[in-house]
Amino acid sequence: MQVQKHARISNIRKLSRYFLFLTILTMIIVAIGAIALPVIVMMAPAGDLTVMAYLAKAVTIEDGFFSLLREGLSTELKVIAVLASLFFFGMIELVMVHIKQLLTCFHEGEIFNKKAVFHAKRAFNINLILVGIMFVVELMAIALSYVYPGHEATGSFAHFFGKSFDQLIWLGACLLLLWSLEIGVDLNEEAELTI
Repeated sequence: MQVQKHARISNIRKLSRYFLFLTILTMIIVAIGAIALPVIVMMAPAGDLTVMAYLAKAVTIEDGFFSLLREGLSTELKVIAVLASLFFFGMIELVMVHIKQLLTCFHEGEIFNKKAVFHAKRAFNINLILVGIMFVVELMAIALSYVYPGHEATGSFAHFFGKSFDQLIWLGACLLLLWSLEIGVDLNEEAELTI
């Protein structure tokens, strides 16, 4: 039996149609965030909060970013925050584009093909880069919270490890699904060769 002709394909096609709608909605929300966050940052009051001081304080405050906006941001911090947010939102939008293309393959009934695997790999790799960058920034912020002069609280390694564990579980699950797609492509090609 050819892998692409399995009875569950129609269920996957139906479900992927709903996920396509949610993906497009998410892409719109991400685009709005990419516009709104730089505007919010640039409209924040001017102050003397530097990048290092921000990182040291943000890791210890629950709603770090928005509560620190009231203190006033230095021009350097505003520029770095705008560039970082544009990079972050751009990368998320790129992940969402690949997920949308993957779901389009699923909606068309082409589950196990090289195009679907390509988009799944790209989405996974970009997400892996984003998670890596977020780990480095958070570790740097925790370290700065310990060494920054005049700062009373410190970052929590337990919270960091909890978040890291959560992210690693999700990355592991996505990697398993990617490998399953690749195996499905191989099985589908073998089935076509035996016919």
